[in-house]
Amino acid sequence: MGRAKKSPKGTVTVFNDEGRIRLRWRFLGKRYSLNLFFYNKTNLLQAKKVALQIEQEMVTQTFDPTLERYKPSLQEEQVPKASLVGLFMTWVKEVRNRDVQRDVDYCLIMRMLERWGAFIGSEGLERLNRETISPKTYNARLRLLRAFYGWAVKKGDLNANPFEDVKPRQIKKGMKAKRKPFSEDEIAAVLKAFKNDTFCPSSSRFKHSFYYPFVYFLFKTGVRNAEAIGLRVKHVDPSKRLIYIVETLARTKEGTNAAARIRKETKNGKERMLPLDDDLLEVLAPNLKDKRADDLVFLSPKGMAIDDKMFQRRVFKKVLQGLKLEERVLYACRHTFGSRCIHEGLTPVMTAFLMGNNPETALRNYTHLVGIPKGLPKI
Repeated sequence: MGRAKKSPKGTVTVFNDEGRIRLRWRFLGKRYSLNLFFYNKTNLLQAKKVALQIEQEMVTQTFDPTLERYKPSLQEEQVPKASLVGLFMTWVKEVRNRDVQRDVDYCLIMRMLERWGAFIGSEGLERLNRETISPKTYNARLRLLRAFYGWAVKKGDLNANPFEDVKPRQIKKGMKAKRKPFSEDEIAAVLKAFKNDTFCPSSSRFKHSFYYPFVYFLFKTGVRNAEAIGLRVKHVDPSKRLIYIVETLARTKEGTNAAARIRKETKNGKERMLPLDDDLLEVLAPNLKDKRADDLVFLSPKGMAIDDKMFQRRVFKKVLQGLKLEERVLYACRHTFGSRCIHEGLTPVMTAFLMGNNPETALRNYTHLVGIPKGLPKI
């Protein structure tokens, strides 16, 4: 292959450098380059004007070697949709080490940016504020956009970060009805119904009792659904009487089924150990027998990872209805564990350790005592 032809002497070359307009030229034996705006039709016309100015000043010997005269002003340039989305995808992949197509939070932000279209960089906050989303979702997107914009500003791809000093929206505190902790009697009733197939149709190919160890484990340990679903045999150590919670088998935007799930670290990246009590070991033993170290402890009747969404809808909900209990989501097992820990005298710090939270979260979420004391402290 032959070498690319050089531009004529005194000519400024304008080209696309990964979505940015870049100028390149030589003057008095020295190479120069200048990064300008995002590459689009409007900005390209402006860049050609700058290139023409440089060429004229090289001829008239008024060229500014500091390049300050040719740099764009600090006014916001228009950010085209494709460039911003591409920049976001680069950030997610290279900085966050996530797959934007599979991670729900990042994928939803990418779609939001696509929906916004071309906009002025500083308008990002205004557009986020116009989104019809809950305070919790708003705060999650604000946090990620603040980090993304901060990275882009540091790289020089954007001029300012409009999210930098924005405070999160207030979230109404209070227990979601469907996450209300179970009482001791309710726990016993639910486990008994699963163990005895009390509400399992006689024609059903898959018995409720198949899931008894899974439900028992959730009530006993308070782990997150994805942590239980992703638990491997090697993470249960009967000799040391310990359970290691080190990863999850998390749902993605593709769904909650086994094929859609991916291996991830725990929600906040914390690994923890839980005691393996005698009763729990007895329940888990059949699920550990004759399995390899990397096999899942809990499986569906078809031998796949459990789909907690389908389990909630087809099994857990039916059992609660049969017992005439308030509707709860599976995550209520975790809130039950946290509340019981506090109720039985464990400190918020120890409760937080067992649950993989920070103490503030334990205080905020799990201090709804299951039972009201009979009296107040004496004075």
